This record gives sequence, C-alpha cells and structure tokens, in this order.
Amino acid sequence: MIGFLGQIIGFLIFIGFIFLIIKSVKLNPSQFELLDGEEILKNVKGDYWQNVIGQEVQNSGEFAFTNQRILFRSTFQWFGGLNIEISYKEIVSVEKSNVRGILPVAFTIKTVNGESYKFAIMKRDIYIELINSILNKKEG
Repeated sequence: MIGFLGQIIGFLIFIGFIFLIIKSVKLNPSQFELLDGEEILKNVKGDYWQNVIGQEVQNSGEFAFTNQRILFRSTFQWFGGLNIEISYKEIVSVEKSNVRGILPVAFTIKTVNGESYKFAIMKRDIYIELINSILNKKEG
C-alpha cells in the first residue's frame, strides 16, 4: 500500500513538472496588465540579464512590446517574481550587446534616470527596430 501511494505521489509530481514546462513554453499575453489604449504589438519569450555582485544572472520570462511600454515578466512568479516595465518616453538609447561577452543575442536599453537593462531575445534586430520605430514616432 505504501509503495502504491509513493508511485501515485511520484506520478503527480511528474505531471506537475510537465505542466510547468508546457506553461513556460507557451506564450501567455493575458498575464500583462495593460493601460487604457495600450495594445501588445509583439509577444515573445526571452531573458533579462541582471548584474548581481559583478556576475550576470539570467532571468527567463516573457516580453510584451506594446504601443506604450516594454514589459517583462519572469517565468517563475514565486516570491513576487521579476516584473519590469519601461515606458518608451524613458528610453535614451538601444544598443546591441552580447550575453556573457560572446553571444550576440542581446540588446541594452538605457533610460533617462541612468538605469540599464540587458535583454536577450533571438532575432534581436526585429525588436531593436520595433523600439526605434516607436521612438522615432514619439519624436516626430
């Protein structure tokens, strides 16, 4: 009987891991709270690279590039998770950058208040162009 219960518990844990993997692969735009008149232009999986005590730390998650902001929400939201929002009005520059100094998949956004955000997304040029086109519309 104890062996059978152990098998059932093991199976449920296995199913839980499968559920988490499937959930992390699928895009979930409904997780982002949008402002009035805000719409998602592009929704994609990617990473935010955070500098912690001189080391780059990877935070995997999902991006929503809207007509007003860039939103990032980490995959694991336990203990509050990591949620970033950057208004296009705050962006000073967008520059190509590398992950760990060698992988050319990232870009860095610098804001008016001196903050710097490094995001890694496959086909980064698409998102750099999107950001720059929105910034150019705001200026014009």
